[in-house]
Formats: sequence, C-alpha cells, structure tokens
Amino acid sequence: MPATLLTAPAAEPVSLGQAKAFLRLEHDAEDALVAGLIVAAREQVERLTRRVLVAQRWRLAVAVPDDGAPIPLRPRPVQQIEAVRARRGGGLEALAAEQYQFDWAGERLLLSAGAGARFVEIDLACGYGDPEDVPESLRLAVERLVADAFERRSGADGPPADVSDLVAPYRDVRL
Repeated sequence: MPATLLTAPAAEPVSLGQAKAFLRLEHDAEDALVAGLIVAAREQVERLTRRVLVAQRWRLAVAVPDDGAPIPLRPRPVQQIEAVRARRGGGLEALAAEQYQFDWAGERLLLSAGAGARFVEIDLACGYGDPEDVPESLRLAVERLVADAFERRSGADGPPADVSDLVAPYRDVRL
C-alpha cells in the first residue's frame, strides 16, 4: 500500500528557536545543523509512531480487498479524505461521496458495494494540524532527539529510553 507525500509540512513541530532554547545554545553558528536535526527528529518520531505530526497531504494507492473489508488509511491521524478515485478501464474516475464512507474511529475507508473498484487512489489530509496542535509529548520527543543527536552526533544506540516512553501511547501497534 504505497503512500506518496503530496504536500510536505509547512513548518516543523519544534521551531529553531525552541530547539536552541532546549539545547541552551545561544550562538547562531550551528543553526543549519540544528535545523537539520529537527527535520530528522520529526521524521524519526513519525516512523516510530506511524503518524505524521504537522499537516501534510498524502496519496494512498491500494488494491480493494476482495471481501469488501475496510481499507486502513495511513499515515495517521487522518483529518480529511479529499478525494477517492477508482481505476476503471484505462483511467481513474472520481468516486462520489455516497460511494464511500470514512470510519473515523478506525481511520479506514469503506467502499459501497456499487463502487465497483478493484484499485483506488485516496488523497488524504493528515497530521495534527499546526505545530502548536501537535501533542506536547511528541514535541518533547522531537526536542529530546535533537538534543541527543546534537550531543552525541550519533544515533547508533537508537533513541533514548525516555523518547520511547514519550511516543509509546501514539504507536500504531499491529496485531
């Protein structure tokens, strides 16, 4: 189920100023390094939780299950389904809103029996919203990863234990 990023986040969940304050860094000589560490830390938190933090747009391309089972949507949290297109014949055709239903609790898409699709593309608006909408524990996890990478300049040992604890409630566990 490949997902393609359509629109990257407009901002990071932690600003350069916030990261520098967390690091107690008062000079500007390493701003580029810290900015890069913020991006890397956000991406690591997103991988650990299988969630996107700041508002982004994604396209999910998936085969429709033969048994009519709901289609799980990733990445999470899903804020809105912008479009659903079905592959019919040689091209993609937009499905009408009454041909699918979004299950908010399970964050999955249910196609109606009349949709007649074997393959769909789904455009999603994902993320918590603006940086200030990101849960504080996830923002703190980003700050801790930035600090760890800045201090050690190596992530060979994996994320610090407290980061794992901070992201644990948001992990998308597979059963």
